[in-house]
Amino acid sequence: MNIAESTPGRAGHAFEPISFVSQRNLQPPCQAACPAGVRVRDYIALIAQGRYRDAIDLIRERMPFPSACGRICYYPCETECNRGLVDEPVAIMYLKRFISDYAYQAQFPLPKPQPKTRAERVAIVGAGPSGLTAAQDLVKIGYWVTVFEALPLPGGTLRAALPPYRLPKNLLDWDIENILAIGLELKVNTILGKDFSLGELQEEGYKAILIATGVDRSRKLSKPEIGVFAEGDLAFGTMWTVHAVAAGHKAAICIDNYLRGESTELPKANQAQVARLEKADLEERVHQGRIKLKPRAAMPLWAPFEKTNQPLEMELGYAEEIALEETQRCLSCGATEILEDKCTVCLTCLRICPYEAPIISPRGTLEIRIGRCQACGICVGECPARAIAFTMPGIEDIIPQIEAALKLSRAEPRIIGLCCSYWAYTKTGSFESIRAKTPGAELIPIPCVTKVNITHLLKAFELGADGVFIAGCKEEDCQYQKGIFWAEQRVNSAKKILSQIGLGERLEMFTAAEATVFAQTVNEIAERIKKLGLSPLKR
Repeated sequence: MNIAESTPGRAGHAFEPISFVSQRNLQPPCQAACPAGVRVRDYIALIAQGRYRDAIDLIRERMPFPSACGRICYYPCETECNRGLVDEPVAIMYLKRFISDYAYQAQFPLPKPQPKTRAERVAIVGAGPSGLTAAQDLVKIGYWVTVFEALPLPGGTLRAALPPYRLPKNLLDWDIENILAIGLELKVNTILGKDFSLGELQEEGYKAILIATGVDRSRKLSKPEIGVFAEGDLAFGTMWTVHAVAAGHKAAICIDNYLRGESTELPKANQAQVARLEKADLEERVHQGRIKLKPRAAMPLWAPFEKTNQPLEMELGYAEEIALEETQRCLSCGATEILEDKCTVCLTCLRICPYEAPIISPRGTLEIRIGRCQACGICVGECPARAIAFTMPGIEDIIPQIEAALKLSRAEPRIIGLCCSYWAYTKTGSFESIRAKTPGAELIPIPCVTKVNITHLLKAFELGADGVFIAGCKEEDCQYQKGIFWAEQRVNSAKKILSQIGLGERLEMFTAAEATVFAQTVNEIAERIKKLGLSPLKR
């Protein structure tokens, strides 16, 4: 059985991909530093929650070559990582490699072809990182795209210049398969100037042409000529893969604008505010015990005395346990923003925040101090106006996960467990083993139980759950101040509402520090729900 299709946890979701809230005016420094704009913080959070399919999908939105970028990037994201102010930066590149390798080994299903909603045809000359990135973006917009490649196989310099011990060809092929699967046409062994000309492409009906044969070979155009664009207009100098990918994204935007009759000027540089933290604030968190100093996980290396007939990479990649532990070092920078158009200045967030992050600005509005906010999510759940956005995975996507888990569950009674992933995966072992021992129990990993609000709990019963429980770590182990306290408050409030319709006994919360206690408690809850029978809402 394909694990990517059978489990909603580590292997990924079993239904349609979940969309995530996008950043508005604030970005973590890792994302701001990435030339391709990869949502680093968010894919690390998804790995931490065991949502591997979602993590690789999110990476591929901005980096279609995760296998390559997880091995040969110059990782400016790590240079800017706030964690480096107290010990060492998070191993961002190694985590990207881990999730791309995992996706390949698990053979996650290829993406589905995208619908063609635009009549225009686009030709791209060159199937390297830049050309294929532009092709992917344009196909997702809805265009018909054909890529012409002079060599027998796509990949450009990634294939031609890198030896197998730096980038295994099967992994490069896997990245390209995921790009081609969305519905673009590839023609190899087809040379510009020999097998076809730009004029012939235009005569065949291509309304825009991108020459993406490498920055050193793509001629620069002062402006698009008859719809012909050149990669050299979008980047310059020697490039890493991430720069080529960034140029491909820009090319797709320019071509789309051109075909819509809009300006083809290059997109403006990232204007978002960057969530840079202060060393003093981080040291205070270390002193409080909320950040536990821990060096980044070392990359395992190939032992030279091992005999093999196959070329091996010197770096072997993270094991799953190491990767999960490394994700816990991420500080989740810049994850909350106040929506001024919704904020009524009720001061709820100012009163309840244990870190004194919200303040009243000179304009009389509320602002969140970046250096103080620790992305605990307490204010998001307590704000009566829903005026605080949580822009990383962990709150907005809880209900879609509950719905997917209930559709997947085949046994009754159906029980939903919302479990702290930052603790559970490293303490309890595999969720799958607990599911096997407790039929009907679907465990959903979340960043912390503070992310769960009353709506999530009530919605679970509305969607068909017979019982719901929240499992968190002990208060002294929680990375957030008063995290367990606020989770318990919400559970108690939800129980009062549920009691009015005879469901109060079906909601529980517990904390545990040992794997055996966790598994035993889940089993006990399942037995109690079984005795209560199916939810009255189903009768």
